[in-house]
Amino acid sequence: MASATYRIAVVIPCYNDGRFLPEALASVRAQEPCELVVVDDGSTDQATLALLDSLSKGGTHIVHQANSGVSVARMAGVHATSARYIYPLDGDDLISPGALTALADALDADPRLAAGWGDVESFGIGDRTIRLRTPAELDPWIVTYVNDYPLGALLRRDALLSVGGWQLTDAPEDWDVYMAFAEQGWKGVGLDRIVEIHREHGGRRWAEVLAPHPHTEAVLRQRHPSLFAQRRRNWRRSRAPWRSRLALPLISGLTFVSGPNKQRLYQLVHHPVRLLQVRARRVRQRLRSRL
Repeated sequence: MASATYRIAVVIPCYNDGRFLPEALASVRAQEPCELVVVDDGSTDQATLALLDSLSKGGTHIVHQANSGVSVARMAGVHATSARYIYPLDGDDLISPGALTALADALDADPRLAAGWGDVESFGIGDRTIRLRTPAELDPWIVTYVNDYPLGALLRRDALLSVGGWQLTDAPEDWDVYMAFAEQGWKGVGLDRIVEIHREHGGRRWAEVLAPHPHTEAVLRQRHPSLFAQRRRNWRRSRAPWRSRLALPLISGLTFVSGPNKQRLYQLVHHPVRLLQVRARRVRQRLRSRL
């Protein structure tokens, strides 16, 4: 049964994220009133465990589980809430003020929408931020080539459960969900505003987020055969840039290029500005570290 009090549930998986979790929670509390659950995915850091204990005593809903990975943790949070919309938030990220209300209003206005998202602001390296633009709609053709869509999206609970939720551990679980939405005919909408505020720190870099996984395409093809089978038909309807519509099928047919290298080429063709932004930031960081 959907929550009669809140229309949005925010689910935060936490694995040793105590250093950043208070900021994530503060960004949630700056939104409209929401259901909130933090899923402790088997944290071992004592400071994180102490923080979770303090939050629990203060009334925050904490779910504990053995370390099982982010997909299982998010689904534990989904099942521990009841609001009609779900927003997955990593414990080291933030939500832009007012973003959840704007997304929920968009989903309220159109029952065909499984997801709503916005642009991503990346911060944490130096004193500059990067705004990463996202698509205006869920494109069933382009989603079979590149993961254009951010993790930070508001998802309709019924749609998420209808596709089985987050499941993968050996490939990008959010990409899998977007493919499943497209395969079932659900729509998605992107708002022209920042929603997800993505923190880069330690080993977590946007370049790693964009990096290809060795077996990604094989896994996704196996899980979504009809979506890949309909590539040609969906190509005709796609609003992707012509450079992508022409180049991506050609790259796909290069039998001498490995899967990960094809993914790199897809991104280079489809996201030249984004890759230049990420590359420039990495160069600035390296130069700064040498000074």
